[in-house]
Amino acid sequence: MPNSALTLSPITETNRGQFLSVSVTPDQIKFSGTVAEAYGSAEEGIDFHGIWLGDQPVGFFKIDRLYHTRYPFAGEHGLGLRAFMIDAGQQGQGLATQAVEALKTYIPQHYSDALVVVLTVNMSNPAAIRCYLKGGFEDTGETWPHGEAGPQHIMRMELATEPAKPTLRERFKPFFAWVRRNVPRGMRLFLGILLIIGGIFGFLPILGFWMIPLGVMVAAMDVRLYRRWRSRRNSRK
Repeated sequence: MPNSALTLSPITETNRGQFLSVSVTPDQIKFSGTVAEAYGSAEEGIDFHGIWLGDQPVGFFKIDRLYHTRYPFAGEHGLGLRAFMIDAGQQGQGLATQAVEALKTYIPQHYSDALVVVLTVNMSNPAAIRCYLKGGFEDTGETWPHGEAGPQHIMRMELATEPAKPTLRERFKPFFAWVRRNVPRGMRLFLGILLIIGGIFGFLPILGFWMIPLGVMVAAMDVRLYRRWRSRRNSRK
């Protein structure tokens, strides 16, 4: 899925079951747990969030609104990042770092009072430590000795003061998902052209000017498929 964008979103009752397919390697479970375990927990103040690659669930994490009441180092305005995981089949592509980087602007969109996000990471999990550092977290130099899998580093990241506005693709993500499910390949180009013409001449005033960029992106779905087909065909010659 090389052209798909990575996005974050709250998990809803509608898509909750989709994230049960997200799993890590057996040696990583002791650090992150499983999605099923997260769903089964009775902890208060926990919100579930998903990581998508296009319309495919590829990751999961929890935001703990009561983190400061459970851990003295969090601070009153600190949220907790917990159970962060990327599906084992999607690891090694830089998706974890992209998702961590996105938290800086994503979290303020949903938690306007939060100033910082805090996490603990096991000292024997160097890959996760590198990921968090690369994604924008800072090592506080403090440790938490009571981790379930051993001592942990305490890391924190200051959040963006002004939430970034969602991109056009993020704003209309449900529409693009509907197109992928319901409009056959080959017909998306015609739908895109229709939207563009409607936006230019105003005879389909559903979304006004926004129909033009939407139409371009819908048409591009078929253009990308055609290019891949031509590339595969040429490679076989």
